[in-house]
Amino acid sequence: MSEQNIIAIICDCDGTLCPDTTEGLVMKLGYDPKIFWNTVYQLVKEGWDPPLAYLSKLIEFSKVVKTGPLTLDLLREVAQGIDFFPGALDFAVRLQKRLDDNPDYRDAGIKIELTIISGGIEEILKYSKLSQIAKQIYGCSFACDKKGTVIGIRRVVSFTEKTKFVFAVNKGINAEELLRKPYRVNDNIEPEQRRVPITHMIYIGDGPSDIPCFSLIKDYKGNVIGVMAPEDKDLRKPYELSEGKRLTIGPYTADYRNGTDLYKMLSRYVDGIANKILVEQAQRVRPAPSH
Repeated sequence: MSEQNIIAIICDCDGTLCPDTTEGLVMKLGYDPKIFWNTVYQLVKEGWDPPLAYLSKLIEFSKVVKTGPLTLDLLREVAQGIDFFPGALDFAVRLQKRLDDNPDYRDAGIKIELTIISGGIEEILKYSKLSQIAKQIYGCSFACDKKGTVIGIRRVVSFTEKTKFVFAVNKGINAEELLRKPYRVNDNIEPEQRRVPITHMIYIGDGPSDIPCFSLIKDYKGNVIGVMAPEDKDLRKPYELSEGKRLTIGPYTADYRNGTDLYKMLSRYVDGIANKILVEQAQRVRPAPSH
């Protein structure tokens, strides 16, 4: 039987932890983001999958700009310029400290693990400060030659594709293994053997691409929090999230600092899951009744 003492916080990235990272790349290439996204939306209207459409356009645009080809060095440069939302880079660390300060949680070995599942560009996210705090980062990925120049698209993460990574976290399949053996996510693993029950998960997202994960985790009695970017003035995306009772709570402004409504709710969820883990551990070690 698995220990099942992990609390998984699973986050989208763009609009959830920081502004849109792809727009930073578009601007590095010398294009107006509005013009870029209009061309992408035109492809989507023609039946293209949204992530495949924007990745293809990035490669196409990079071949004609004066800044040169799309390279890993350029993606690294974009990553280093990401301005994260307040408290986004250390909220999981602060939540872990709260757990460690409680002797019952500490003795039970309860740990928080942060996983990023994004429709953004994985190389940018991994080059960013997120690599210092996240156990695993999943996103769309480019294929590159030996010189680090992008030559094609290796992987896309669409709306429903995100749920695959939720199940990988659930079953304890790490990123390296999943990418080498993608069909492992379909392994039949009994609930008590799964590393992180979905009831021990908190999913944080900001937009329509997160809705399949919202629905999945909520249906399995996990926890779902909607957020909205601080600069979102028209509240369009929060409205879309609130439709159909897709969220457990929220949406909250994506401010992860101590004392904010979002951080208070995260703390409550973490404490609730930690207490649940204590009860589950006690039930596993309780001796069978004798007659």
